Amino acid sequence: MRSSLGLGTLLVALTGVNVYFFFFRADTAVRKLMQPVSTEQTLGEGRKELATESIPRSLLGASWKGKDQVGAGAQPAAAGSAGPASALRASNGDSDGHMVEGEFGPSDTLSTVLAKESFGSAAGMVTRALSKLVDPKLIRPGEHYAVIRDDEGTAMSFEYAPTPVLRYVVAQKPDGTWQARKEEKPLVVKTADVSGTIESSLYESVSKAGESAALVSLLVDLFAWDINFYIDTHPGDHWKVVVEKQYLGGQFYKYGSLLAAEYGGKAGTFRGFYWNPSGQRGRGHYYDEKGQALAKSMLKTPLRFVRISSKFDRHRFHPILHRMKAHLGIDYAAPVGTPVWATAGGKVVEVGMKPGSGNTVVINHGSGLQTRYYHLSRFAKGLKLGKQVQQKEVIGYVGTTGLSTGPHLHFSVTKAGVFIDPSKLTISREPPVANRTAFLEAIRTRLAALRVLPPAVAKN
Repeated sequence: MRSSLGLGTLLVALTGVNVYFFFFRADTAVRKLMQPVSTEQTLGEGRKELATESIPRSLLGASWKGKDQVGAGAQPAAAGSAGPASALRASNGDSDGHMVEGEFGPSDTLSTVLAKESFGSAAGMVTRALSKLVDPKLIRPGEHYAVIRDDEGTAMSFEYAPTPVLRYVVAQKPDGTWQARKEEKPLVVKTADVSGTIESSLYESVSKAGESAALVSLLVDLFAWDINFYIDTHPGDHWKVVVEKQYLGGQFYKYGSLLAAEYGGKAGTFRGFYWNPSGQRGRGHYYDEKGQALAKSMLKTPLRFVRISSKFDRHRFHPILHRMKAHLGIDYAAPVGTPVWATAGGKVVEVGMKPGSGNTVVINHGSGLQTRYYHLSRFAKGLKLGKQVQQKEVIGYVGTTGLSTGPHLHFSVTKAGVFIDPSKLTISREPPVANRTAFLEAIRTRLAALRVLPPAVAKN
């Protein structure tokens, strides 16, 4: 009897709650829900609708950080810089349009976003127009987009902004077709001289000089043929650079070309100078002060920062199999996800999972030379059998797949099918500069700048 009374009381209470929510509460009552819903109320959770006359945050403005902004030194673009909304309003001639901003999620594609934004039958035309300028498959999570709608909620244009500097706008023309255009904000390029002394690490030294981790990457990439920055870096070593800095709206955006650099210490003194006589973008190369190429036929290591955990040894005791088994390569200990480079250009002849070596990549470099990369956590996107890869191209990421005691890369080299010690491989340099006289004249001021630059400049 007592339990029946308790159950009855509970039912009465639940009925009362339902009556309140369905008939009396303002935002959930049936009469409220039956009212017509405006276009603005149907624009999807988590997205922000903005009238073009008053935009609290521009897609490319001060409060938005794009993927190419790097480290502590990379400040956002100036708040006063022109955003996409004003440009779209001007191009469409519609001062009553509304902008919706969003970003691509981890599982989003261009098609799913266009569907979510209710482009309907126009989605195919938008995709085809944008594809003429950029491959939609290259769109990455976190990249931003914007949609301009008219008062009826019909999409008038779509904007894809992969960086704060670059955007692609697809707008509908009067004849109903869609056309894409590419827009880039102007960058101001300045040259800076920076230097520092190593106390504990290159990262710390660069940070003390007031620069970001992206400058560390530039230095490591430049001297990757000669220096292993994990084992060759010592306290007291110094570095000096002459580097381009790009500014957007008066604020630092990112580094440009590393024009000149020097690293000196126990491992020796190494210098590199950027030389691009053709003036064509991306066609420059690095040489030392004598005009000899820094690039060699093979990198010294297939990772940026590494620790050798196991060397080439034909009589090593295997830590998992517990028996003597030749270790025909070098193990580089590194965190899971560390990018792995192709040490030289070549053709991918194996890519896949194997029982012992886990995720494996084998590259054929010609003349009987092959390099092997084992225990990868995953492969680089687009890597497949038969693909031609370039030196320093990322082919995968450090992992611990297969017979592995921990995260590392096993790197080995075969010559005519026979395993050889990678550390003893003969490596040749790329050709020197074609016009040595012109090169020496061009780098004269940069070399002088390196020589007079003090080895320790710290901004605490």
